[in-house]
Amino acid sequence: MKLIKRIVLSVAVIIATTDISVAQSFSNTPNDTINIFGIMEDLQTLSIEQLNISPNTITLSWEKVSESVPLLWDASVCDNKICNTTLVDSGMMNPVNPSDYGLLLLHITAHVNYGMAIVRYAIWDIAYPAMKDTLTYILNVSATSGINKAENKNAFSISPNPAKESINIISKLQTGFQFLITNTSGKEVENGISKTNSISVNTENLPNGVYNISIFTENKSVNTKKILIQK
Repeated sequence: MKLIKRIVLSVAVIIATTDISVAQSFSNTPNDTINIFGIMEDLQTLSIEQLNISPNTITLSWEKVSESVPLLWDASVCDNKICNTTLVDSGMMNPVNPSDYGLLLLHITAHVNYGMAIVRYAIWDIAYPAMKDTLTYILNVSATSGINKAENKNAFSISPNPAKESINIISKLQTGFQFLITNTSGKEVENGISKTNSISVNTENLPNGVYNISIFTENKSVNTKKILIQK
């Protein structure tokens, strides 16, 4: 009987260990693919965040899978640790606490030619190197998308600008939107979701400087605008 109990206990431990090993420790938001339209000479921020859904602090590593960027375009990658000046091959983020976010963000600027950039990076928790997610970033710049993007310049407004303690984001998107605020180095400083067409964001803890504010809907960037925090 003792032998049977030992066997049952051993099997239970193996099952429990297996369950833990296959459990993903983070989820990508808004998705693992972002596909946006842009215009020439306009800096685009393509951001995918990694929410730590585990009870432990995790460390995320990443490496480039493929890169297809039109000639004369500028492209760089940032995470929650450093903002690089190019699409470097690999990196490792600062540790991400439970319920906090990691970040893998691309800055792409199309200069004097139309085209499409497609960049893919694999990302994984270093504790589970066999469980890799592939993130896909797509930026399409064409004559048609340029017209559409130009129309989107008035898709939302920010006030006041310059701002001190708070800003108001007002959008024409009646069904709501997601917003992302990054500093000039591309590091995320604030994000959130509005279920209506407007939201008030506290900026008291942001140092003085210039920030980029982007709003998204259905995984597509509507537009990015700059705001000055000056106290």
